[in-house]
Amino acid sequence: MKNIEVIGENIRILRQKSGLSQEQLALLSNMNTSYIGQIERGEKNPTIRTLEKIAAALKINITDLFTLSSPSTKSDSPPQSQQYLAILTPEDIKRYMLGILKDESNNTKG
Repeated sequence: MKNIEVIGENIRILRQKSGLSQEQLALLSNMNTSYIGQIERGEKNPTIRTLEKIAAALKINITDLFTLSSPSTKSDSPPQSQQYLAILTPEDIKRYMLGILKDESNNTKG
């Protein structure tokens, strides 16, 4: 599972914990419903600005999107996503965010 898939899964978990549908989150964050779904499935790589909008709509800190663990299951082993989240350090988050900003910068120059 890629980091972007983990972030998408975290958004889905937080959205559901908040009792929101994808449509409601889309309205609160001023985005398209299908885009929210694509982010949650790890199909789209959201910008930092997009993640800020989603975090604000969920009334959470943006860093919560990177560090949340999945709800526990009845099995003895941790959920697969929790295994990946355990290795996502603050330095990893910083590198990931800087990479996104660099990609945005390169896209606006062309």
